[in-house]
Amino acid sequence: MNSWVLSSSPFLVSLFFIFFFFIKIPLSLCDEDMYESCSNMFNCGKLNNIGFPFWGDNRPNSCGYTGLKLNCQGSVATIKIMNVMYQVLGINPDAQILKITREDFSTGICSPEFVNSTLDPTLLDFGSGLRNLTIVYGCGFSLIPFLGVGQFNCQINGFANIKWGDYGPGECKESVVVPVPVPVQSIPWTGIEIFDRPKLEEAIREGFDVKWKVDTAACLNCTEYKGVCGYDLKQNQSTCYYSSPGTYSTCANNRFASSQFIISNGQHSTTTYVIHPISDEQMILFIFVILIISLNRLICNIDNFLGENFWGWV
Repeated sequence: MNSWVLSSSPFLVSLFFIFFFFIKIPLSLCDEDMYESCSNMFNCGKLNNIGFPFWGDNRPNSCGYTGLKLNCQGSVATIKIMNVMYQVLGINPDAQILKITREDFSTGICSPEFVNSTLDPTLLDFGSGLRNLTIVYGCGFSLIPFLGVGQFNCQINGFANIKWGDYGPGECKESVVVPVPVPVQSIPWTGIEIFDRPKLEEAIREGFDVKWKVDTAACLNCTEYKGVCGYDLKQNQSTCYYSSPGTYSTCANNRFASSQFIISNGQHSTTTYVIHPISDEQMILFIFVILIISLNRLICNIDNFLGENFWGWV
């Protein structure tokens, strides 16, 4: 007997879902805690005000890409890339360039971690002006697998040889491939100069550039509407956090920026509503208008159901 209210007023049911969509979802997406946390900047030594797409220390993992975690050890910033720890020498957010150097080579080249310097191709690219250099360890005194290259002695890992290019250990025990910057000069550079051990260590400590491959357009759009950029770990994409559902209250790459609702007005007619991002004031006005329309339809349905004499009894 009471089911006639919902069956004859599908508009009320539609109103409930619209209200839930605008009120419930933005509150879950626009987490004020994440807004506050991701508003914090990473600061360490000479690096200051580092934000998205990086995270680490006082910035939780929802503030940046998973592979771009920064750590602060004393006054030295570090980042781990493909199982190799690097010291961060500089960050240029505008050019999206990160300058790094291998931490295991910071005190010399004789006791490295035997892991090649590689990058996640979906996230990072090597900068320009770099050449790969292979350092081979554990070679015998008379064993020189690479002709025409330098050789030096490491007390820990035996004799070492170096050669331009990407090679394995050959007949030696271990090898490490590292990129080094090639000087830009007018006279052709043969690369032989770097085979002197002090110069080689200096070139490695100088570090190299890598460029992060993150689309910053969505982040710029986010900050334009006073949001804070972050990363959605479930969707594996950038997102946007807001302090409250306000002027631009849709988050997560504006996935709810424009939505369409088809609301039934009866058995044969429908009305299509396209909802765009709205402010709090527009939201209140929208809900108010819908309530007035719904109340009017409810009164009409009651009148039709009970008959016109119903109001005379009242």
